[in-house]
Amino acid sequence: MRIFMRCSTVLFPAVFIASAVSSGAVVDFSGNSINSVKAIVGDEIITQEEVVKRAAIAIREAQEQYKDKEFLEKVNEILKNTLDELINRKVLIKEAQRIFGTDLVQMKEVEKDLDSFMKGAVKNVGSLSKYYEIAESQGINPIEKKKELKEDIMIDKIMKDNVYNKVKIQPKLLRRYYTENIDEFRQKKEVSMRQIMIKFSAHNNNKEEVLSLAQQIMKRLIKGEDFSNLAKRYSDGPNAENGGLLSFDEVNDMRKDLREAVYSLKDNERSRIIESPVGYHIFKMELIKPEKIQEFEDVQEDIYKKIYREEITRLKNQYLKNLKTGVFIRIVD
Repeated sequence: MRIFMRCSTVLFPAVFIASAVSSGAVVDFSGNSINSVKAIVGDEIITQEEVVKRAAIAIREAQEQYKDKEFLEKVNEILKNTLDELINRKVLIKEAQRIFGTDLVQMKEVEKDLDSFMKGAVKNVGSLSKYYEIAESQGINPIEKKKELKEDIMIDKIMKDNVYNKVKIQPKLLRRYYTENIDEFRQKKEVSMRQIMIKFSAHNNNKEEVLSLAQQIMKRLIKGEDFSNLAKRYSDGPNAENGGLLSFDEVNDMRKDLREAVYSLKDNERSRIIESPVGYHIFKMELIKPEKIQEFEDVQEDIYKKIYREEITRLKNQYLKNLKTGVFIRIVD
């Protein structure tokens, strides 16, 4: 059985999309081909096949995470974003060709960088023949790939000049971000819950004996003995071997009266001896980390990276917007 996915007015087999088309044309129910034009950028076109092929890895990953309708919606989103990326790439390539086409010195630098990259790739696999063999086994045309790499180098150079090198972040901006977004740097306190449980059933249902043991344990706790060690030695409850450590799911599954007793405890406070139908319990709330606000000096590097990424995105979008004003672009539905 073949499952089909719709993107705009074009339908594709799910397996076909996920494996990335390498040849041939697929026709949907309305007669549209996989090679149908999805966008025109200047005097070049972008086909549906280019979009699907470039999106293949992302779609395969989505196939593992999403199901049914959610998967189809994700595929539509991936294909739309990929088309936008390809349009942007075409625009950047045109600008790079305009700049480097008349600058022999820069073109020599591009060719030098490309040659260095190719030599490194060949060295990594052992030989040129091995490089071609691997490329062909992956459905990659080495000549087309080399052309794409050259374009990538050219794009990177104009992006450095017009985007990356224009990013300037003043130190006072980092401090302002920290002050205005202080809640981002507030670390919640971390606590753990421990229990010592002495079961009636473990002592021949002799309640007096169990209470006496619980009272002895309490006296030792009051004198300062370690709760975890006593739990390991005496507790009949869950996770005794881990010092009676309880997850908060386990606490929430307790009887209401025990749960209320636990949640009434303050940091590093111990409960009284509490009776339940199964035995006697002693709980302890342990503060691992108190609530605190991270110091500016500890987070300024993270703030810088965040603002840097945002500024790169802003400048890149602005640069592309300016370039697009001089290029004919049409998306074909």
